[in-house]
Amino acid sequence: MQKKIVKGFTLIELLVVMAILSILTGVGVVAYNGYTLAAKETATKANQTKIVNNMESEFAKCKLDKDSKIFDTHACSSSSRPSPNTISNFTNNKLGLKNPYNNTLPVVQSDICTSGSVSIVEKEVGTYDVAYASVKKQTKYNSLVSSGWSSNYSKTKSTEIAYNCTAIAGAPKNSFENYKPPNSGAGAGIIVDKDGNIVQNGAHACSADCFQTYPNAGGMNNWYTVVNGQKIYPTRSDSPYRFVMFEGASPSGNIASQCGGGNCKYNFADDTFTNTTSGQTFKAGE
Repeated sequence: MQKKIVKGFTLIELLVVMAILSILTGVGVVAYNGYTLAAKETATKANQTKIVNNMESEFAKCKLDKDSKIFDTHACSSSSRPSPNTISNFTNNKLGLKNPYNNTLPVVQSDICTSGSVSIVEKEVGTYDVAYASVKKQTKYNSLVSSGWSSNYSKTKSTEIAYNCTAIAGAPKNSFENYKPPNSGAGAGIIVDKDGNIVQNGAHACSADCFQTYPNAGGMNNWYTVVNGQKIYPTRSDSPYRFVMFEGASPSGNIASQCGGGNCKYNFADDTFTNTTSGQTFKAGE
């Protein structure tokens, strides 16, 4: 009687099959991740478009009826324009937009390098820059929306500029203890305490090196000023004060600050400052 031979796969054949499956699985994961990232960026762009369209519609109400209110609370008859905070709060609370990267985060935030966020910043009186950044394309997309409070009430203008969030997105948040300036250029510096309160009126124009927090040697370590009759060294790591950059230099190199009168507060956690007179919040270093 002949023996029945049971054919099967050899170990080598099984290893080859497993290798092929691993490659196919890896390709599928990469393709899926690329698809989901593209979908999230598309959703962020859609959110920005909806915000711009809503702002245009709200501002149009004031052109049609001066007795109207826009963004729920701001009177068209007011001599002051709506603050970015007013617009941001209305957008986050009333438009029902979702952050495609994290549904628990608001869409409108001050830092456009937070994935899925859109920022609203007043660039000049009554004109607002609505922007988001694409980490994948390393591009910042801006839409400049003007209102009746602007000296140049015109059609919305959209632009794109190169903008790299890669280094920013993975970096730890700033802190009082290890403060670093928000950009590598020159800017207007002001002295604040641990809570971000200005302790001395007046701004100083300085290069980025001036703002570094130094150990007890070298650099600006020996630079001091006088507060309440006492010498303070705001760039020393053990000082209760810091010399921080509020606003950066303009493209032409001019350096000025709206906070020289002491009417601002700095937030170390996200490198923003708030004008306590107008209630507007700005990204530091811009």
